[in-house]
Amino acid sequence: MELTDTQRRILEVGKQEFLEKGFKDASLRAIVKEAGFTQGAFYGYYDSKEALFDALVSPAADGLLNQFIQAQQAHYKLIPEDKTEQCQDLSTSYLNYFINYIYDHFDAFKLVTCCSEGTRYASYVHELVELEVDQTKDYHQQLCQLGKLKGTVSRNLYHMITSAYFTAVFETVAHDMTREQAIDYVNELAVFFNCGWNGLLRFK
Repeated sequence: MELTDTQRRILEVGKQEFLEKGFKDASLRAIVKEAGFTQGAFYGYYDSKEALFDALVSPAADGLLNQFIQAQQAHYKLIPEDKTEQCQDLSTSYLNYFINYIYDHFDAFKLVTCCSEGTRYASYVHELVELEVDQTKDYHQQLCQLGKLKGTVSRNLYHMITSAYFTAVFETVAHDMTREQAIDYVNELAVFFNCGWNGLLRFK
């Protein structure tokens, strides 16, 4: 459904208020006043401050989550095709796709990364980590059963490594890197973590 001019104005003013003050300290009264509308006009579109934040964030955040799930499924497809040696190259390829997606929706992910305390998105990165840990652990167990790797890693270590990795990726947004800087950074990051996984898991 196409947005009205009033709705666009509310979203733009709300975004700036959230970016400047964070969700918890942002004022709905200030948003309405700056937008130049009544609270009644606001409630005609959003029933709360959180609903406004969700409208600004959810399309991009949910889109990244869905693509992340698709990336995990793509890794499983390597197993029956006997192409599991390509898994790290595939991961790096998807990482580049993800970082470009994040930068295509930079303000939304800035809100998620730096301004979401008090909303359901405060745990967004943690939820990605948990999803990745569960799937990666299962994927590596399947590779181990096929004789594709020798090493083992505890779930606690999986979680700590994955949490460090995702935190590092989203630091691009927290530190306002340019897209070009972010792409260079995450590719160096991929090399670093791939070397670590290779050392621990001893891929064949």
